[in-house]
Amino acid sequence: MSQKKETNDYIHIKGLCVNCITGFFPEELQRKQPLIIDLRLGLNLSFAGRSGRILDTCDYDRVTDEVIALMKFRKYRLLENAAEEIAAMLFGIHKNIVNLHIRIKKPRALKGRAHYAAIEISRTREDFPNKFEKSAFGETEILLKTRLAGLYLFHIDAGMEILLHYHKKIREIKWLVTGNVLFNDNPITAFTHNIWSKGQYNSYRNIGNESATIFFCYTPPFFPEHKVIVKRTRTNELASSQS
Repeated sequence: MSQKKETNDYIHIKGLCVNCITGFFPEELQRKQPLIIDLRLGLNLSFAGRSGRILDTCDYDRVTDEVIALMKFRKYRLLENAAEEIAAMLFGIHKNIVNLHIRIKKPRALKGRAHYAAIEISRTREDFPNKFEKSAFGETEILLKTRLAGLYLFHIDAGMEILLHYHKKIREIKWLVTGNVLFNDNPITAFTHNIWSKGQYNSYRNIGNESATIFFCYTPPFFPEHKVIVKRTRTNELASSQS
């Protein structure tokens, strides 16, 4: 069966509560506040309906973890920006999603005047066309790049390594999507996300027989010409990135 471009099948995640820093008023930047997120993911569920395999659908538990991790890391000023980045991230990681609808409620935005303020977006996969760049370690897939952040998938070929390096000015969050990767010589387990501040060393080595994929989000100051050094075998050489 081939994946359909349009679908009447959906996975719903309603009332996802994330406590995070959001807003642009000074008092909002000092403490966390709740956001309520509703997701509707459009995809062909007949695959999973016939196979009984979770790989043929979209794991809503994993999606929930991914959205929470990104929201807590980014500290968004605008809900519009949060929704757009969530959409880019989900389309990138979950290739079987055809379209999605996101509503983000901010209960404290109009306290005493309304129950909540909210934004809603609807996006299709065509709104986020694939952009690929060849890298020495394999391939970099650009999900979304703005002056506020960069969202990427690093596809690391079997036997390849991103050498030990550090970022001088940017923060990052990353997690393993697929594959068998050592992070700083330690195995990455299923959805273990890490946040790295500037100046912290990290390296990635694909020890599997197939390509591995890692999701990255970089935050400002963000320089699009980020470079890392790669090698086919493990090394103790320290290398600084250009960002």
